[in-house]
Amino acid sequence: MRKNNGRLFIQNDAIYVAVVFVSVFLFIALIALQIFSGIHATRIFVGVALMFLSFSMNVFEGKFGFYISYALNFVQFMIYTYEYVMMKNESAPILLAMTFVTMVINMILQYYVIKLATKIKGIEDAKRDERGKAIRKELEDQMFSRTSLIVNYEAMGNNQGLSEAIGRNLNSSIDPLTTLPGRDAITERAYKLIREDISNMKESDNPDKVCRPFAVIYLALDHFDVITRSIGHKSMDLFIQSMAHRLREAADPTDMVARIDDADFVILFRRSLTPEAEKRYADKLVKEAGRAFAAGLDSMNASIFYGTAHYPADSRHGGELIAIAEERMSKASAVAAGNPEEADRESLPGEDIFKGKSKDEIIAVFERAIADGSLHMAYQPCFTADRKLTGFEAFLRFEKNGVSIPPQVFLAASENAGYMRRVGGFSLENSLGTLAYINKIDPDLTMNINISNYQLIEPDFIQAFQNIVSYTDCNVKNLILDLQEESLISSLADIRMTIEELATTGVKMALDNFGRGYSSFNAIPLLPVSVLKLDGNFTSNLATDPTVRILTRSAITLMHDIDITVTATGVGQEDQFEILAGSGCDRFQGLFLGQAIAPDDIEEFISTHSK
Repeated sequence: MRKNNGRLFIQNDAIYVAVVFVSVFLFIALIALQIFSGIHATRIFVGVALMFLSFSMNVFEGKFGFYISYALNFVQFMIYTYEYVMMKNESAPILLAMTFVTMVINMILQYYVIKLATKIKGIEDAKRDERGKAIRKELEDQMFSRTSLIVNYEAMGNNQGLSEAIGRNLNSSIDPLTTLPGRDAITERAYKLIREDISNMKESDNPDKVCRPFAVIYLALDHFDVITRSIGHKSMDLFIQSMAHRLREAADPTDMVARIDDADFVILFRRSLTPEAEKRYADKLVKEAGRAFAAGLDSMNASIFYGTAHYPADSRHGGELIAIAEERMSKASAVAAGNPEEADRESLPGEDIFKGKSKDEIIAVFERAIADGSLHMAYQPCFTADRKLTGFEAFLRFEKNGVSIPPQVFLAASENAGYMRRVGGFSLENSLGTLAYINKIDPDLTMNINISNYQLIEPDFIQAFQNIVSYTDCNVKNLILDLQEESLISSLADIRMTIEELATTGVKMALDNFGRGYSSFNAIPLLPVSVLKLDGNFTSNLATDPTVRILTRSAITLMHDIDITVTATGVGQEDQFEILAGSGCDRFQGLFLGQAIAPDDIEEFISTHSK
């Protein structure tokens, strides 16, 4: 049953409603008895009973009870006034006086109840602040100890390139070589634009009309390492500074130009450009950057390529947008080298269901989907290296007319329409209920549930979460909340207190999608997480790319050194599983091990895999 901790005496919602209903019915019944009784003593006795019932409603039913009792007392007062003036009833003056006294006492009593509640709330807030300070101090202590492990980790120290990358990341708001904004600054700018845009769309009746797209251009010098070795680092620094200056001059004044790394630059713009105009603009930037390597009749053999990514078509995460643009830049370089690549992105399935619809129409789509089961949960099993079942991850699925709509499509629509609270609540209620059911079969199995920032910044999320936990009676010790890496790193200040409060309940936190955007090893110790989840795209090339293998093994070893468990997602092939298991990965999930299953199939699945 749901509980409301804001009431002092009756916290269970169902019991509270029942008590209010019974007290109001009893009050009306006593008034009726009093009106139709002609016996003076009986009318006085019932009046006394009504006084005590009014006091009880005021005390035990809280502020709402006070309002109800006061309204009923006012009705009493009007009835007794009529009896006294028109009917000359002898008991009416006494009952009038009793009702007036009752109303005055209730007002005084409510005043002191409010003062008492305010004092209690102040004490609870003080305790919560002290608890928050203690948690923050503990996290900071862990942060410094963990950071020390990272900075002094010998494998990092032996890899000069990786050590330099970490050093740059620690101070990348402004790039010291070019004085342009750095990686952190432009990523945060992208996140800021996205947050503002989603906020505006939530408040609009037609989200698509107020959506303000923007784009990023990732521009880089090809074969940077080869050229650097031929001319030396000092000379290359001068060329990079010249590229930065020319890009800043060539870019529109309203655009943001940043240096990401080496001779890699990102330009972010929100101006509305046609595809042809955007290409002309990017070509102009490439031409200007290339002039850094030419003077008069002399020029160096330097090629510059670019890739673009667009919000919201390609992604709704700043770091991922930049990563997509970089990937397309790499593909452009490969095409120029004679390696044709895949075509541009096609529209995703289901986009037409939400496109051009008003907020109310989008909400109606979701309401129908919840009612008819189109929006439902599926649970993917998670295993250890020896293929022992350890738990499940909850996935929200949306299937319409036989088409499976990708999460990025329907979740984006729910965020734009301001419906994420309902969708998130639906996911939590079903997932926690399934966790309680699973733990009746096996008390040690866990459940991973994805939580978005838009849920965490809700002011009453903790209360809503606790209500669902109480209602489902699940074991929160077996619950792991997956926090998206991109959003968590960019919005930690907004959601940190919520995360800390969740941590006090025993809930574990996992950093999801590591490797999907611009991941940072040094950011991890700053976050209250105990599990790191490697993104499937990050580990998909393990069998063919030695660089990915080295980075994956380093990440797993490093996380183990700071007591963080590592889960690999999207494990689709046996060789991928074997490499991850040999690298020390703790948990695995993906199609190779088992696809997501319906709630009705869970019991049979557990019994089959526990043998």
